[in-house]
Amino acid sequence: MARDDNLMKHAPDRVALFQELFSAPSRVLVLRVLLPKPLSFNELFDAIGDTMSRPAVHAALIDLRSMGYVEDDAPDDVLRRPAGTVFTARRDLVTRDFGQVLEYVLG
Repeated sequence: MARDDNLMKHAPDRVALFQELFSAPSRVLVLRVLLPKPLSFNELFDAIGDTMSRPAVHAALIDLRSMGYVEDDAPDDVLRRPAGTVFTARRDLVTRDFGQVLEYVLG
């Protein structure tokens, strides 16, 4: 078991997942840019500026989608998201999980 897994083994699943979100600054940045409004990949990349490469933005989106913090409007059965796909942050889930983290940390 990895050291991080040992440290979080008694934490609720969503608390551990939220910790995973914050373990990568790239995921935090992408989520932060998407929280105010949905954006296409190109709009997201432009909003982030030169702090991240396209592959890094893409990787962060894949992670955030698998964590449930980001959704898109592409059909579920496509392997590659079409140009113009719009990505939306799940503010409700971010808020709920953050609340669970606070409850867990504060006891």
